[in-house]
Amino acid sequence: MDDEGNKLSHEAIREEVDTFMFEGHDTTAAGINWALYLLGCYPEVQKKVDNELDEVFGNSDRHVTLEDLKKLKYLECVIKETLRIFPSVPIIARELNEDCDVGGYNITKGSQLLIIPYALHRDPKYFPDPEEFKPERFFPENSTGRHPYAYVPFSAGPRNCIGQRFAMMEEKVILSCILRHFWVESNQKREELGLAGELILRPTNGIWIKLKRRNADAS
Repeated sequence: MDDEGNKLSHEAIREEVDTFMFEGHDTTAAGINWALYLLGCYPEVQKKVDNELDEVFGNSDRHVTLEDLKKLKYLECVIKETLRIFPSVPIIARELNEDCDVGGYNITKGSQLLIIPYALHRDPKYFPDPEEFKPERFFPENSTGRHPYAYVPFSAGPRNCIGQRFAMMEEKVILSCILRHFWVESNQKREELGLAGELILRPTNGIWIKLKRRNADAS
């Protein structure tokens, strides 16, 4: 149904599904890309992910289940911290439908506002050492009291991302499949990436990583 309670037509339902599936394609791929890069830069974090994967899957090569995803709590924190540092959508635009006050500034109805998660997520008030990759920031005990709008990789409010839970599941499935078999090494410094804030946050110079089969060398 729409906001007024009217039933959606088949065409309208299809459009919603298109938005859900296709709008999440590039953003989710970018999130996975950035997560692999950061894990390759921080082997101590990657080792913790490996330990969690071993606890959940052991030496098996079975498919990931919904129950497995629920157990991958540290991997979820890794994804959240990745989206803090490299939000797939670095800029969000909104048009005001009423006058409002923001931090003492009067902004009139009809104004176009830009929210920049890439900058917002680096506020040291909420994220000390903001350039450091610390998934522990998103442990429940460390998230308590954090302003709900200090971290908005999927936007917020009534126009937030319809597919954010689906995206998180996708990323956990794909990353767990890769990391169960490979150890990741990154071959670039942060300043060599050449970030471009287009519709999606992209590395203009690509991301160069090396994958090694998980074995004694990875431990």
